[in-house]
Amino acid sequence: MAKSLARVLMLLLLPILVPNAVLADEQTDRRIAELERRIENLPTPIQTHGPDGAAIFLFGAFCALWAQNTGRSAWLWFFLGLFFSVITVIVLLVKNSNDRAQLRLKGAVSLLDA
Repeated sequence: MAKSLARVLMLLLLPILVPNAVLADEQTDRRIAELERRIENLPTPIQTHGPDGAAIFLFGAFCALWAQNTGRSAWLWFFLGLFFSVITVIVLLVKNSNDRAQLRLKGAVSLLDA
């Protein structure tokens, strides 16, 4: 009796549950298709950040070249230029002007001693 009652309930509920399941599948498929379409239109990180990365790398390379020419640690200044790009270049320019001023003073003192 219980088995036949379960079968009757299943037969009665089947027309209600199956269309809902199909409808849920269609909605899921529609949402997946919409998400795929949105993902396809997203720019890649290289497209959005490529030029910025190149400029930052050039800041680091410029700082390393300057450091190498002045007898300082090229690797240290490369990474400082890479991470703190504009600030490092400003510090670098100030240090360079101080170095030039010291050279002028040394040159003037050596002329006076001679």
